[in-house]
Order: sequence, then structure tokens, then C-alpha cells
Amino acid sequence: MNFSYELIEKYKEYKGYTQDKQVVSDLESMTKGSLSDIKKSKRHLTANQCIFMCKEMGIDFKPALIELAKEKSKTKEEAEAWTEVAKKISAACVAGLLLITASITQVQGPLKRIRHSL
Repeated sequence: MNFSYELIEKYKEYKGYTQDKQVVSDLESMTKGSLSDIKKSKRHLTANQCIFMCKEMGIDFKPALIELAKEKSKTKEEAEAWTEVAKKISAACVAGLLLITASITQVQGPLKRIRHSL
């Protein structure tokens, strides 16, 4: 199953939809035919459709856009480049969280010792 179709299925589940036509009515520029082509991996969601569904479900659309770009890649090299972009973004996020955690720990560390010594 391709990413576009997986996202549509998650959206249907989130909304409690049972029919594809319910999704078609929600999405701009979507027809029954284009949804059928997405199921067959002949077509992909647009970036705007992807963003709309992610926002409706309350999830971050940036990783979804990277997955969509990987899906739309015309060459293996292009798909690998998008995979590297995703890895670098993830690594940057982890590094940022570690810095935040370290700074909080440094601030709280002396305070904890003061409380225990009183």
C-alpha cells in the first residue's frame, strides 16, 4: 500500500467514514477517479490534500510531506535523498531535545540539593 492511500485510510478511520465518497467530498480537487488511481498507485495526493488531512487529524504535516515526496520520487536516488533529509531532521530534533533536557537538569539540579539540605 502506498503512503497516499495509507493516509487516506487513516483519515477515514479518524473521521469515522465508511465510504470513499465521504473523503472525496472533503478533499479539494479529489474525484472518485483520482481516489481510485491513488489506490492503484497510479496517482498521489497533492501537498495541499496531505496538509489538510494531517491538520484535520491533528498530526504534524511536515513528516507526511517528506513521505509524500519520497512516494512521488521518480528515481531511487531522489527517494534516498528524501530519506536522508528525514534522517537529518530527526537527528536535529533529537539533538534539540537533548539540549533542552540538559539545560533543565542543570537548573533543577542545584535546587533539588538545596531542598534536601534544609
